[in-house]
This record gives sequence, structure tokens and C-alpha cells, in this order.
Amino acid sequence: MNNNYKFDVVILGAGVVGLAIAEKLAPSFENILIIEKEKKFGQHVSSRNSEVVHSGIYHPINSLKSQLCIKGNNLLYKFFDKYDVPYSNCGKLIVASNEHEEYDLDKLFSEGLDKKISGLKFIDSNEASDIEPNVKCTKAIWVPTSGIMDSHKFMQRLEYNFISNNGMIVYDTSADDIAINNSKFNIKTNHQDNLETKILINATGLWSDSVSSMLGINNLKIHYCKGEYYKTNKYRDINCLIYPLPSKVSLGLHTVVQLNGDVLFGPNAYYVDKIDYHIDDSNKIDFVNNIKKYIDIESNDIRSDFCGIRPKLQGPNMSFEDFYIKNEESYGMKNFINLVGIDSPGLTSSLAIAEYVEDLICE
Repeated sequence: MNNNYKFDVVILGAGVVGLAIAEKLAPSFENILIIEKEKKFGQHVSSRNSEVVHSGIYHPINSLKSQLCIKGNNLLYKFFDKYDVPYSNCGKLIVASNEHEEYDLDKLFSEGLDKKISGLKFIDSNEASDIEPNVKCTKAIWVPTSGIMDSHKFMQRLEYNFISNNGMIVYDTSADDIAINNSKFNIKTNHQDNLETKILINATGLWSDSVSSMLGINNLKIHYCKGEYYKTNKYRDINCLIYPLPSKVSLGLHTVVQLNGDVLFGPNAYYVDKIDYHIDDSNKIDFVNNIKKYIDIESNDIRSDFCGIRPKLQGPNMSFEDFYIKNEESYGMKNFINLVGIDSPGLTSSLAIAEYVEDLICE
């Protein structure tokens, strides 16, 4: 069967960013479609992560990652309260283990103050122990706006709100070919349906560079950065998140607190050539050596749990790369809204990204 359909907006991808954009746009457009190649929402980056509500402390002050994370943090907590999405505003300790790390920690704290992140405190080891008795550190930053969420329930609510506003989602459907004709985008799906839309939004995460290439934008490349998580039975119901200082590639092997009281550690970060969610114990020793700097742990205290892959524009040995979120008018494709390299803090930023995308659309 070969069917032709017309839409005002087509969104490619039903991860958290695609769903957030759809939920935001639904009241303003009568005819919006999301197509998602998997059988349900959020099967990749959106569900294979730490489920942390980030504060925005880490990234350069004028970057989209910083600005949208800080804004998204506030929007998320309001959304959770409004729609009864489970979360815990548990806070975060970013810790230093020696004098050299204290210097870097002090620099991070100053940057956080410059960004006006609410409630930041520079504290000593005793104050850190008062917050979480298991932590080991010489100094720490207390970040009270950080927290954890139920990302599945969040995405479920976004999907419900979108459908309730007459939005349509089709799963098990992908874009096999995209062309532009007379300012309209023509999409051929894997089911041989033809979709026409005035506004096309690329929110395909790990595949976002491939979608860009379909429309002739070939200078964007996603690098697959894998991160593994290990679970422990030694600790339960830890009071807050515990993070080491960030590296150039990741935020470090941190303590992942879950809403049910479980405790995990991760993720590490290394580049891979393909999307593969296999996990083994090959990095276990490295995990133990990094974790025990800030909390007591031994090899038999942890076991491999799951992994995720981050869609980074920043490749190996490259410097910081920001979110790429643009209306590709300069390529002659007005209202092709292109989102590439939406890695961490994409989950925290999702509602702010949706507002940003709405502002990019040209009438």
C-alpha cells in the first residue's frame, strides 16, 4: 500500500527530546505527527542513562548546554509536580579527594556562582559527611538543585499530553528518504507511505547525522560514546548523588541513586564504532579504582548492570562541542529544525529545548 499524507509538523524520533517538542507544539498546530522506528518511545539515549536532573554547573556559561540545562532544571520540577511524575530533589555532592582536585573544584564552584545556580555551597569533609555519611572527600560542592527522576513516567506523560492534544505517533516507522520540494518536505517511510510537511524536526539522537545527510548536510558527525553502569548491594538509600570532578569526555563515574533506593555507579566513557549494548566485566577494575576514591567499595561489591551510548559531536581528542539546534535556513531549508549531538544534559534540558525549538520555527 502506498498512501500520501499531509502534516503541519513531522517530528522524527520519539525519545525524550522529540516527545518534549511534540508536547510543546501540539496546542499551536492542528496536524502533528511523530514517527519512531522502534516499537515504543525512548528505547536508546533517553532510557539508558542515570536519570539525573542536572543543575547546569558543568558546561561553558554561554553554551546551549548550560543555558538550556539551567532553564530545563526549573521546568522539569514544575512539570513533575503538576503531573505527579516521580522524582527526588536529593541534591548532589561534587567531591575532591586531594589538594590538586580542590583547586579544580574551587574553579567549578566559581563558574557555578557566575551562572547563578541556586543554593551552591563550598563545604568541607565534615559538612559533606553530615549530608551523606558514606562519602570520602577533602572538600565538596553541595548542589541542591540536582535530583533524580523516573524518565519512563516522564516520557509517558509527554506522550499522553501530546496525544490528548490530537497529536499522532506511529511506531515501527522510519524515514527511508527525505527530499524538499517547493518549501515542503517529502518523507518516504519504510512502509512506502509518503508524508508531506511544512515543518520537519530531526530528533533522532544516535541517527541524527544520518538524517541530516539525507538533506545534504554532511558536515555533522555523531561519535558513539559508550557508558557502562555497575550495581551494588553494599549500599542502599544513599542520601544524595555523589560525583567526582568531570573529565573532558564525561561527568565521571558517579553514584547513581535510584528512586527505589538502589545504588549504581557509572557511567564510564569510551568511544565505539557501532551501537551495541553488550556489557561485560572488562572495565570492572577501573570502576572499582575510581569509585573507591570517594566511597568504600571492593570488586565483589559491584556487578555489571546496563550500558548506554551517547550521541556526541565531540569525538576522541576533540574539545567541547555544544548542542547543535538550528533552523537550517542557511542551507535553503526553512523549517528543517535540526537537532544533532544532544547528549548529556539532554534529558534535563528537554523541556527547555522544546521551547527553544518552538522559537526557531518561522511562520
